[in-house]
Amino acid sequence: MDGNNNQFGQQGYSRQPQDPYAGIPPYNYPQYQAPQNVYPQYGYPQNGFGMPQIPFFDERATRRHFSNIGMSYFAFWVISIIVGNAIALFLYFFIPEATEIYLVKILVGVLPMYVVGTPICWLLLQRVPAEVPEKHSWNFWQIIGGFTVAYSMIRIGDIIGTYIGSVIESFFPSATATTNNVQELVMTGEMWVNVLAMVIVGPVVEELLFRKFLCDRLKPYGDWVTILVTGLMFGIFHGNVTQGVYAFFLGGFLAYIYLRTGNIFLTIGYHIAVNFMGSVIPMLLINFTDTDALEAALTSGDNYELMGFVSENPVSFFGYMGFVILIYVLIVAGLAVLVATIARGHVFIKPGRLTIPSGKRFSCIILNVGMILFILGGIAEILFSTFA
Repeated sequence: MDGNNNQFGQQGYSRQPQDPYAGIPPYNYPQYQAPQNVYPQYGYPQNGFGMPQIPFFDERATRRHFSNIGMSYFAFWVISIIVGNAIALFLYFFIPEATEIYLVKILVGVLPMYVVGTPICWLLLQRVPAEVPEKHSWNFWQIIGGFTVAYSMIRIGDIIGTYIGSVIESFFPSATATTNNVQELVMTGEMWVNVLAMVIVGPVVEELLFRKFLCDRLKPYGDWVTILVTGLMFGIFHGNVTQGVYAFFLGGFLAYIYLRTGNIFLTIGYHIAVNFMGSVIPMLLINFTDTDALEAALTSGDNYELMGFVSENPVSFFGYMGFVILIYVLIVAGLAVLVATIARGHVFIKPGRLTIPSGKRFSCIILNVGMILFILGGIAEILFSTFA
């Protein structure tokens, strides 16, 4: 027996074979681990067996998420107004002659927002979870097509906003609902100041505020929430009826572009191009064209008068008419691109990883302290600019 045992031992056999399931969980099944509660809007209650039940919706956490967003932009707004008015009062009492300088007017209007309000808004938004869109590159023709849609959105919004403003003015003759204060300021200002403030600095800061900072924090709730809330807040931010309507359309479309491409530089480029066509080119045409004489020649119905104006001002006439034609071409092209894209099913509206029940969407997104303050503040500014 001993000899046989030794023989077995020498051949590598053991008296008691090893347990084939040693070190493996019972039944050879992997142990289940409950997921971490990475989304504050959902909880994972555990049952008696350690298995997670179906996630439940945390309405309080969702309201807090949107309230923090609204409060951050409300603080941005209030601080910008306070700092801007403080600077204006200081200049009025101590350097009154400076208040007539166009550059000073622009600086008082934009510096408090861009230099003071924006950093504070960014700091406050750090407490709100963000989700960055995936990056996807577009080819040249996609970029051009996107710009035509963006320009058509702003022009259609301008038409709708002007119509709403005219209806308001028909009921309240003293109202100035169709007045675009920024446009009036641009037409009487200096070219290089307009280029710096409204074509370079303005679009960059506004895209960071309302696309990068805002969309990243709305994206977890899906594309529709991101597009509509961004458009609403961007429209209210502009502070008057006409600008507010077209800013809603433009802001929502740029939010969609950012969600699909993850490229903030693309939306900045669109914003710069739109502002350039809305401020610099009209000012150039006004400076080099006698618009009153041109309008009189076009509306007179006298071909000899019109030909006389053209012969005396060929460059200004064809430049003005070329720009008008370009506007209509871009509008038609943008609408055609939009319709074709929708018809081909190339418009993708994606759901978010967090879902708000249909009956609670408005109350969670809008009816919270931060968003209510932001919206009421915007309405107050719109009413002031319309009726003051």
